[in-house]
Amino acid sequence: MRSFSLGPVAGLVLALTAGLGYSQNKTNKEDISFETFDGVMIKGTFYPSTKANAPVVMFVHKFGLDRTKGGWDDLATHLQEKGYNVMSFDFRGHGGSTNVKPDRFWSYPPNRNLINRYTKDKKTISFKDFRAGYLPMLVNDIAAARYDLDNRNDNGQCNTSNIIVIAAEDGGPVAFTWMAYEHTRAAIYSRNPFQPGNGTPASDDIAGAIWLSFVKTPQVNGSHMSFPYGSLTGVARTMRDNIPMWFAVGNDDKDGKADTDYLYNSVLRADQAKKQLELTFKKPIANTKLRGAQLLSNEKLSTNEDIDKYLKKLVEKRPNTAQKKRNASEVQLTPVPLGYLGFSNYSP
Repeated sequence: MRSFSLGPVAGLVLALTAGLGYSQNKTNKEDISFETFDGVMIKGTFYPSTKANAPVVMFVHKFGLDRTKGGWDDLATHLQEKGYNVMSFDFRGHGGSTNVKPDRFWSYPPNRNLINRYTKDKKTISFKDFRAGYLPMLVNDIAAARYDLDNRNDNGQCNTSNIIVIAAEDGGPVAFTWMAYEHTRAAIYSRNPFQPGNGTPASDDIAGAIWLSFVKTPQVNGSHMSFPYGSLTGVARTMRDNIPMWFAVGNDDKDGKADTDYLYNSVLRADQAKKQLELTFKKPIANTKLRGAQLLSNEKLSTNEDIDKYLKKLVEKRPNTAQKKRNASEVQLTPVPLGYLGFSNYSP
């Protein structure tokens, strides 16, 4: 199993750009929007590289915050200057991603069953109304972000053969689950993504991941959400051997270090890998209790520069950076099979 000037020509360019759901502003970043399978309009920002065939860095923020909180924008600008494409977006119910298509959204059982609706407004949602068990649904937002990137890839705007994930705190387990899902589908979209032998897995395009204070058991509006790491044991080992990961955590953050140890030792068993994991390691950030996106763009820390150095090593190790046609526009997004990945209460 696997986004001007005046005049008719410029007007046409602008119209086409708007039709693609993004627009470029003066700071060389684009406001973007894309839709999930269940009708959530995700809002984000795309920072295009000036280099051809450049890798894509995708940010995943903490639950309860959004892409504007912390040092995400500074890091994005920093990496863009280094030649990377960068995408950041707000999870459903966060920041700008609150509008939904009611008929489609509320017809999906997990949306009805795991979101508290206290108002008559069915056109917007807020993370404040999510129950803990709803958190895995955010994996679908990352899948939609990948789908948007693959459309950009097919339009020549970026290259999704090299995707690097940077996830903060409880965005970590959500991103980890999405990476596991990418092992189950083919990199080239088709109407039957689970058909055996349908090309290489989409996970082959993931060049690496950086976990900023990974959180083992996220807390959602006062309740804990346990992720089924045990169900992901097999794929976790495959991820360990094929996807380099840097576990970044404040050296004075005891809880963060404990959660990092759990993922590194108990889930991935990176300390027991048969081959040397040159670019998978734990590297505590000295003299700080800061967590997640707070570790970014801090004058006393060198996290942004360290991330740049790490990404450079990841790209240098990639055997093939050639752009591939993804055929994303030929199919529609479908739900991520969360039940298959070990979560309950996610049957359509």
